[in-house]
Amino acid sequence: MITGKGVMFVKIARHLAGAAVACLVFVVQGAVVYLGLLAYAIMANADTGGPLAGPVLVLLAGVVGVALVPLLFLPASVVGEVAAKSGRLLAKLLVASAVAAVLSMIYVFLVAVATDVPIVKSVLASLLGVLAVLGPTAACVGVSHGVRKIRPNRQAREAADGMAKVG
Repeated sequence: MITGKGVMFVKIARHLAGAAVACLVFVVQGAVVYLGLLAYAIMANADTGGPLAGPVLVLLAGVVGVALVPLLFLPASVVGEVAAKSGRLLAKLLVASAVAAVLSMIYVFLVAVATDVPIVKSVLASLLGVLAVLGPTAACVGVSHGVRKIRPNRQAREAADGMAKVG
């Protein structure tokens, strides 16, 4: 059985796996948003943004996703896990989503205020920021919870090995 520092490393690894998936989901969202904007531009007979628009948007989403891992996804996931001591996935998701929503609103609003964006547009940008992080946050919590559930229990492994030796 893993004890002491080993438990801490397992927990850290679980949350890092969840954060990596959250970053990947954020990048995929960037690609989907680009495809939606491209379809809109084609249907509206507008400028499509050039050949580098898609890769630049996906690269930007990747950079923002990497920045959001320590600033948003990991704290939300950890707070969700601590708050839901029962270990229920739904409770973790609800708490982590609320924490991520609050953090994203604060970050987007601060950036909007720092760049002199009018207050109405700042609020709209904050709400869009909340929508942008809910999917990756759910993926982060789901993966960190799922890794905990699929990690083989050492006692069960040893029992299976003992049964294999008997049979």
